[in-house]
Formats: sequence, structure tokens, C-alpha cells
Amino acid sequence: CASERFTDVAPDAWYHEAIDYVLVHGLMEGTSATTFAPEAKMTRGQMVTVLYRMEQEPEITQESTFTDLEAGRYYEKAVHWAAANGIVYGISSTEFAPNADISRQDMAVMLDRYAQQSGIVLGTDNAAVTFTDEADIAAYALPAVQALQRAGVISGMPDGSFRPRDTATREQACVVLCLL
Repeated sequence: CASERFTDVAPDAWYHEAIDYVLVHGLMEGTSATTFAPEAKMTRGQMVTVLYRMEQEPEITQESTFTDLEAGRYYEKAVHWAAANGIVYGISSTEFAPNADISRQDMAVMLDRYAQQSGIVLGTDNAAVTFTDEADIAAYALPAVQALQRAGVISGMPDGSFRPRDTATREQACVVLCLL
């Protein structure tokens, strides 16, 4: 299996198959030759780069208006692509904040917009769940969280919460990506 070279990915971990999926499909890489860092935080730049890779890194036809992108960085083309396709809007009209951690609710928003842009029809097979902290989910993110939950792409925590403002981890991102 693809993740067996990583000393920090146990074969019986709940996210093991999802990490194998992202590795096999070239969506994510390890943090070193022997580590994946499943519990490490995801950044906004990393998340949008994964989505860009899912689309086989198409040519960039227009650049975004974000002024906080470093030329030549791994995320630069991905952010321009995502902005041009309505997947990201940034934290302002001129800032994307590529190195900022991505919250669970913002990850859901990006995934939902990506699905819409890519023509992925999200199912509604799962019964709707009201998370114990649903009132903490931002109004702009709630429809995305609900749609992804009904589709079985994203779920809450064992205690019934969603923890919308917690930073998404690499393991969580792997799981939702393989379910999308």
C-alpha cells in the first residue's frame, strides 16, 4: 500500500485508506520521505492545491487579484485557478492568506464549491444531522456543511459536534477528498 513507507501512518488507523487514496492519485505527498504527518494542520494554500491537482492542474487563463501570493510558490497557480472558477474568494478582495490554517467549515465551503464547479452531484443519502454546535457554523458555511454531510463526504466528531472553527488536519482532508 502507498502509505507503508510512512512511519506515522498505522495500518489500522481510521484514515489509512484515505491516505493511500490521496497518495496513489497524486493529490498529496508526505512531509518527508518517512512521514506523512496525518495530524498536522492544513493550510488554505495546501487545500486549494489539492483541488487543483484533482483537476489535473489545468492551464491558468486569468490571474486573481490577490496580492499576498508569492510568485512561484506551490500554491500560486492553484489559487489563481480556484479564484477564476469561483472556488475561493479569499479573506478579502486582495488577500487569500495561503499560509493560514484552514478551518473545517472553510474546507467544507471549498469542497462544496469545487463539487459545483466540477459538475459533481452530491448525494443526499444520509439523514440530515444537527450538530451540537451548529449555531457556531458561520452562515456562509452552513449550506456547504449540510450538503457535504448529507452526501456522506464530511461528518462531525464522535461527541456530535462539528467544530467548525477548528483547523482541518491532513488526515481529515484525506478522508473527505476520497469521499468526494
